[in-house]
Amino acid sequence: MTTDHPIQVGLVGCGAVSQLYYAPALKELERLGLLRVTALVDPSEASLSALRSQFSQASQAKDIAALTSDTLDLAIVASPPQYHAAQTIQLLKAGVSVLCEKPMASTVAEAEAMIEAAGQARGLLAIGLFRRFFPATQTIHSVLSLGLLGELESFECYEGGQFSWPVQSPDYFKRSLSGGGVLLDIGVHLLDLLIWWFGEPLEIHYEDDAMGGIDVNCALSCRFAQVSGTVRLSRDCDFTNRYIIRGSKGWLSWQVNEANSIQLGLANAPWALETTMHHQEFRAGLPLLKHSAFNFEQSFASQICNVVGAMRGDESLVVPGTEGIRSLRWIEHCYRYRQLMSMPWFSLLEATRAQQLSLACE
Repeated sequence: MTTDHPIQVGLVGCGAVSQLYYAPALKELERLGLLRVTALVDPSEASLSALRSQFSQASQAKDIAALTSDTLDLAIVASPPQYHAAQTIQLLKAGVSVLCEKPMASTVAEAEAMIEAAGQARGLLAIGLFRRFFPATQTIHSVLSLGLLGELESFECYEGGQFSWPVQSPDYFKRSLSGGGVLLDIGVHLLDLLIWWFGEPLEIHYEDDAMGGIDVNCALSCRFAQVSGTVRLSRDCDFTNRYIIRGSKGWLSWQVNEANSIQLGLANAPWALETTMHHQEFRAGLPLLKHSAFNFEQSFASQICNVVGAMRGDESLVVPGTEGIRSLRWIEHCYRYRQLMSMPWFSLLEATRAQQLSLACE
């Protein structure tokens, strides 16, 4: 790929995630001259209209049929998950690199087909697990890799609240089309971070509240080689939205989506740290703090920059398809071996009916 012109980018899917996060990141990177948005694709006229004024020079289309490597270098696939595999494979075969929003596919089989297509294509395949670009999660990875917490003892992850994502189609809540509920939505991020930090799980026990539909609440007990812990996810319970990791030398805590802050405590110490992260550099051997680290919104731009850098041969992909599939494999495992959550407020008759409805999810 030549470096003497801005990367030409197509945005496939102009719904909420594109409007809230990808469009602002792309506008800033356009301003910096790194790329140019040349195509908007969405079957919804309303969604196209929402982004038309921001990228007035971009062509607009209802489908991806016209997108080729002659007109495009990179496509960001931010359509609903049931379309990710087919659209990604079609674009890769057309010679276009793809940044595919999470989850990379509805099933592991689809994800494997995407990886196979990428292996035979000129373009690259990256997956939009953007939390890996948070300075906070990268720092946690370093803390754990260096063993600064000592021997790991446990972890707890609570994430969820009243569902407020601006859904534009009822298909979002249909298991046959969406592929899953809160586990496939929030859980794909959470499991990706745990796998990145701790390695592949040895065992996961999973239960949820799905009774013929999608999961709204779920609970996981996870065992890794060095530590075990619990996870709770919800779309209707207000959780602390906090991850806590405990070790023999101390603990750390991360507030969900706080991109540049963590809390850290040392064993038996009366004080703990709440950090605000900065870029560091060294002058004459002395460490200096520079400008503030990326925030939540800037992490989307950082993710796109990584893909562009990899396309130009300047860096490696942070989340290639082979990484994106790892959490999806465990999500599929959870759904395959799911158990119904205990709901003690049900009568015996209600509990029996709930169990019958739950079997429809398997």
